[in-house]
Parts: sequence; C-alpha cells; structure tokens
Amino acid sequence: MREKIRLDEIRCERCVERLTGELASIEGLSEARVEMGTSSIIVEYEDDSADEFALALKKGGFRVIERRPLEPGAFH
Repeated sequence: MREKIRLDEIRCERCVERLTGELASIEGLSEARVEMGTSSIIVEYEDDSADEFALALKKGGFRVIERRPLEPGAFH
C-alpha cells in the first residue's frame, strides 16, 4: 500500500529524526519520505503491516490528520 499521511506536527529536525526512527522499526515498510514543510510522510508498506504502522506513529507521539492512498509509483 502506498499513501500520503499528514501528521499533526513535524516542526523540526528532531521530529524528523524521531519519526524516522519509529518508521525504521516497522517490518514490511519498503519506502518512506518525510516532508517537514507539509507535516506529511509518503510511505509504501505491505498491507498486513497497516496496524503496526499506525501503532508506530502513535508510539512516536504523532497524530494522523489525514490519510490519502496513492497510486503505485506515485510520490507526490
């Protein structure tokens, strides 16, 4: 699954580091890009990793504002 997820706050490099650390712990995550300017992440992960992905974001202190599916290969 590939999607763009807007989070409550990604305001500084420390937030990006914390988020990157949480994302790295997810098995099945094949790609991730953090966009600090839009407080968003673009990710691609295996469908059966969705619950683990949501838990990692919550554990990192990030609140999901919006989730938008993207077409395979789309990174915008």
